[in-house]
Amino acid sequence: MIELIIPATNGRIGWKHISASLAKALQLDQASIAEMLPKGEIRLDSPAVSLSLLAINLAAGDHLSFAVTGNEGPRPGLLIRCDPSLLRIENHDARATEVIIHHDEAWLENADGRPLVLCLHGLNGTYETFDGLRSNLRSHGYRTAAISYEPQRPIAILAREVSKEVAAHLASSPRKHEVVVVGHSMGGLIGREWTNNATLENEAITGLITIGTPHQGSAWATLPPLMNLFAKGEFGVGDVNDVILHTPSSPELRDIAPGSVFLEELNAREHRPNVRYTSVIGVKSPMEATTVAKIQQTFRQMESRDGLVRLIRPRIKPLLSGFDELVDGRGDGIVAAENAAMGATSDLVRVELSHFDLIRPLSGQPTSEKAGHPVWQIVIDRVTRCCQVLDGRNRLSAGE
Repeated sequence: MIELIIPATNGRIGWKHISASLAKALQLDQASIAEMLPKGEIRLDSPAVSLSLLAINLAAGDHLSFAVTGNEGPRPGLLIRCDPSLLRIENHDARATEVIIHHDEAWLENADGRPLVLCLHGLNGTYETFDGLRSNLRSHGYRTAAISYEPQRPIAILAREVSKEVAAHLASSPRKHEVVVVGHSMGGLIGREWTNNATLENEAITGLITIGTPHQGSAWATLPPLMNLFAKGEFGVGDVNDVILHTPSSPELRDIAPGSVFLEELNAREHRPNVRYTSVIGVKSPMEATTVAKIQQTFRQMESRDGLVRLIRPRIKPLLSGFDELVDGRGDGIVAAENAAMGATSDLVRVELSHFDLIRPLSGQPTSEKAGHPVWQIVIDRVTRCCQVLDGRNRLSAGE
């Protein structure tokens, strides 16, 4: 992952400067990168820009993230974290169109009774999201795998296909294996659907750990991809209206919207008595409280002077009210803390990290301390607990 800070001039940064900096850092042709980015410039003090940067972070997943630095100081800038593979077109052309299990060597040959740990990435993430966590798990003696799957499909279908592929792999082994599922963001919903849906092949699952997962939905999913607002380099009421009204959501985003049919069915299912459930909840917003207030004020002003915005008020209601996803202490920037709590689960762990920092190596942390990631430690602890022997009724022993 490459990090660079692009300083602003009078609070503005041109996209051509961003493309030049990325080209230099990635040793790629600037003209080619410029073709992939919008034209014009961005104003770092604009609430709409701040909101759109978060939308880009959500859409790009682990590949790309933007953040405004020193917004209150004399020299604000734009912090960019970029996976070098993002701009390699050949990687996108070869993107998997089916469920693929990326596993450790000889992962089905363990004979010590420890569970296998299977990791599920979130929206627009990749199996590489879990490289750090998996390395840490291996250092503790666990065999791991991370699963990749085709995006832009309903979550229930993704869970069904994942369950079939994993079951086929487990059936090829002469040993009986138990599985602990670790899901980040949307991956936690896939894991929960897989674990609790009685029609899926899930008998091997003994633990489910969800990290920053929108069990009750995310307000972001009710909005369109606001990153489209960057297309013109300028932001106006008409632009916002057009995007909100005419940009469709992908199937998995519709599933993540609060009150969706998928979430209602998922939350109506009971937990399995022989499975340990844990919810890891992020409560660190990547956005300052003053910026959140400016965003809300901007949308209220738009609503007061434009009838079209009032017409679509139900879709932007989270922005006009609390939008806990963005409030420090009440959300991780993408998922509100109360929505990240898995129903009927007592093992809820709050961590002061933002949505993507919940799982990836922490920026600026020395390599020697990478294993000290708080969420990685939580996962190790919960996986270890899943090694406990089940009683004769196939239920967890009392007190465990």
